[in-house]
Amino acid sequence: MRETPNVLPYLDLPLQHSHPDILKSMNRPWQGKVNDEIIYRIKEALPNAVMRTTFIVGFPGETEQHFQHLLQFVKRHQFDHVGVFTFSPEEGTKAYNLSDQVPEEIKQARRNQLMEVQQPIAERNNLVQVGKVVPVLIEQENPMTGELIGRSPRFAPEVDGLIYIQGTANLGSITSVRITSADVYDLYGEIETGSVNDLSN
Repeated sequence: MRETPNVLPYLDLPLQHSHPDILKSMNRPWQGKVNDEIIYRIKEALPNAVMRTTFIVGFPGETEQHFQHLLQFVKRHQFDHVGVFTFSPEEGTKAYNLSDQVPEEIKQARRNQLMEVQQPIAERNNLVQVGKVVPVLIEQENPMTGELIGRSPRFAPEVDGLIYIQGTANLGSITSVRITSADVYDLYGEIETGSVNDLSN
């Protein structure tokens, strides 16, 4: 990826959890030994890589200690984008019959707590973009305001944020946008004059 210019350094890592005990219960016994190593190797090889992952909280047998391990893992690695889901027992799966099911209210509380840890991380990572000029694929236009909406290489479709843009460009074009502000999920910017490369044809 580092040596291939037309491959975006965006990695979606399906980690699910950080604690070896929970990963073993998830039938991922190897993963607990390599999670940190893989992430450190990615950061060394691709320092500008965007990393997204998803976690499941409340998996059967997850203790407060296991959950705290996950919180520290998220704080340590400062992921750009994190999705958090509560465990949902699916009939016919091995996990459905596991003992030590976690009560629903604890699942929801852990999900909220993990998101509270991640949100300021995501906002800081977005704020780093302020002042930069980035390529943006123009995807939508608000018919009421004329505001353009698009995505930079930091954002995958449907799961990540958007960039809200002032200026004029064709839908389907890629244009350079100067980022002027940011929040937890989205970026805001202005089109750089003379920067539009129309790919709509």
